[in-house]
Amino acid sequence: MAYVAVNGCVLPEEDARLSPLDRGFLYGDGLFETLKAEGERVFFLERHLARMREGSRFLRIPFPADLDYLGIIRDLQEKNHLLGEASVKICLSRGRHEGSLSLYTPSSPTVLVLAAQRASPSPTDWDKGLSVTVEGELRQNNTSCLCSLKTMNYLPYLLARTRAQEKGFDEAILTNMADEVCECTTSNLFFYREGRLETPPVSCGLLPGVLREALMECMEQAGDPVQEVKLTPEALRSCDEIFVTNSLLEVFPVGRVDEGEYPVRERTARVLELFEAYRDKRHQD
Repeated sequence: MAYVAVNGCVLPEEDARLSPLDRGFLYGDGLFETLKAEGERVFFLERHLARMREGSRFLRIPFPADLDYLGIIRDLQEKNHLLGEASVKICLSRGRHEGSLSLYTPSSPTVLVLAAQRASPSPTDWDKGLSVTVEGELRQNNTSCLCSLKTMNYLPYLLARTRAQEKGFDEAILTNMADEVCECTTSNLFFYREGRLETPPVSCGLLPGVLREALMECMEQAGDPVQEVKLTPEALRSCDEIFVTNSLLEVFPVGRVDEGEYPVRERTARVLELFEAYRDKRHQD
């Protein structure tokens, strides 16, 4: 029996109740964060909550700061028997629809926390790397103020990912209206090119990931700072190594972008080694 948490109450999934009029269901009116937990360590929880807090301020949803998020996650780990790595999802919606189609301040927002077992990628997965295709039709609107928000309205990303998988790829690279490389559907992009570690800037219309921010801090401290650059999809051919970051994969190599292959892993492996040391220093058992 799986357990979930609704507004701070941990209970069996079959007993959990959300209103059919919840704005998250009706309009995608809310935010979410996905993060990784392992044992007593819940990685970068405060950064995820800070991003959700900023997003909730923009959307005029009161952030329930009084909830013990760490305690809830650990309770879910115990009740769901999550002994190894776990994927944790925190959702915040405006709550039950109160009649207005404006972004009004709700009387009672909804907070949902989920936690499930997660299998780590295998050494074979690492050696192969992700296969990625450049999405040719769906574009990121880099002029939209919603680009920096991790909203529940995730359909463009799900559609792009599905289209990629239907072509036999794992993931899709999204570009913006200026045909600049932006991000993948569930991750940020990094690449080594001419000896430099680079990533697209936030102004391209990407979601500024928690792992993206942490990795940039890590590499700055390591003396290999990340350069923010704008690239067209064609310029990816000049890259020596490409990898993605997100809160579950952390650092993971890209093995193929359409017909171009990227078999080298040395620098990406070094980035992962540096990042794990940086992460573990901040999350002691």
